[in-house]
Amino acid sequence: MDELVGSVGRRKVEFSTKSKKLDEKPLIVSRWKERWMRCSIESWFHLPKPLRKAEREDWMHDGTFHEAVRGILTLAQLFSVMPVCGIHSKDPRKLRLSYTSFRAFYAYFCALGISFLTAMSVFFFASKRYNFQKMVTAFFYCYNLYGMYRFWKLAKSWPGLMVKWTHVDDSLPTQRNEFDRAILAHRIKVCSILVMTLSLSEHLLSIVAAVHFSNNCPAVHDPYEAFFKSNFAFVYYYFRYSALRGFLTKFFNVICNYIWSYVDLFVIVVSMGLSHSFRRMNHYLLQHKREKMTEKFWGEQRQRYRNVCDLVSIVDDHVSVITMLSISNNLFFICVQILNSLNSRPTFVHTVYFWFNLIILIGRTLAVAMFAAEVNDESKRPIEVLRTIPREGWCLEAKRFAEEVTTDTVALTGLKFFNMTRKLVLNVTGAIITYELVLIQFHKDETSDIDLCKLKRMDTL
Repeated sequence: MDELVGSVGRRKVEFSTKSKKLDEKPLIVSRWKERWMRCSIESWFHLPKPLRKAEREDWMHDGTFHEAVRGILTLAQLFSVMPVCGIHSKDPRKLRLSYTSFRAFYAYFCALGISFLTAMSVFFFASKRYNFQKMVTAFFYCYNLYGMYRFWKLAKSWPGLMVKWTHVDDSLPTQRNEFDRAILAHRIKVCSILVMTLSLSEHLLSIVAAVHFSNNCPAVHDPYEAFFKSNFAFVYYYFRYSALRGFLTKFFNVICNYIWSYVDLFVIVVSMGLSHSFRRMNHYLLQHKREKMTEKFWGEQRQRYRNVCDLVSIVDDHVSVITMLSISNNLFFICVQILNSLNSRPTFVHTVYFWFNLIILIGRTLAVAMFAAEVNDESKRPIEVLRTIPREGWCLEAKRFAEEVTTDTVALTGLKFFNMTRKLVLNVTGAIITYELVLIQFHKDETSDIDLCKLKRMDTL
């Protein structure tokens, strides 16, 4: 195969002496097709690299965000999200998005399957009697399909974004020891494990709760067929059940559940990275606040602060849609679960699953808002050092620095509609509590009306 591919690049054009003239132009052969075919074949049929013994450099951290998110991007690619090549390289310039790589074709396959489930759920909701639960199912698959599309668009700009982010990290004050350089990676790892473990537990509880309804179908004797027909009625209402179809349906459903949690986790991780950049600079300022600072020093710190603020703006331009998806999706499903809280549960497992799911939804929503609000909180902290400058040390650069810190609003946004600050946490919490109180009052009024009608009927009898 290498000989065949190499012979294409080594092929030379021979001219016959009879047709060769002085006034003829040389023949130029376009070889872009051969180069594209060679690169595609090499990317598909390359031999795996032999395993080598880990060295000390492999366990060292450089303190950059690109190095800290390698693990979460590896986990994301197992579920067909962010198919970027070169994520394990320490150099962000080696990142690239290849449309012909195995990661890309795996993402195509999962996107095709999720598109099928989305189309069937929407058609099932529109063709039959309109039902709220069917609408929730259609919204769930539409949300995950659009989330996969947004992550694919983000993967196109991810290499350039990581190069810019690494350049800003290198311009910040150096981190003294290995512990300081590894703290961001460890925080991201612990947060990712916690979020995904809770998501896995919630999904397993949903399967246990769904088995109860599948056993109540006397017409289907196969328990697996009963499970899939009761939980994926929008598919098997139109198609006959088979083991392969059942496996693919559940596989794509697991992918959707992972994307559903990964959207929140991604916003949390990005917020942790941006707030860590501000925290590094704030720690450096607190260390030098007792020293005599010159105008040159304040000019350098103001430029570093401006670089991080520009990075927040660039990152927000790429992830603001994902942030909006995270907040809106969580609020929607919290309202759905609060509405379902008025119904009674058939078994203890269903009760545990319902409250566990509701607690996870509220906790994830608050976690996204709190971690995103840290970016705005850390951007305001330099004013604590600037206020301690004595009168004789006050200069023009310090004044400009203080004005930027106090007047600029540095925060992630949701499609530029709102800023992710601590005020948003109070607004979201107040909206949830208000919705819960309205539903409880409505349920009480409805119950009292039903009891009154029963009493009137008894009086007439």
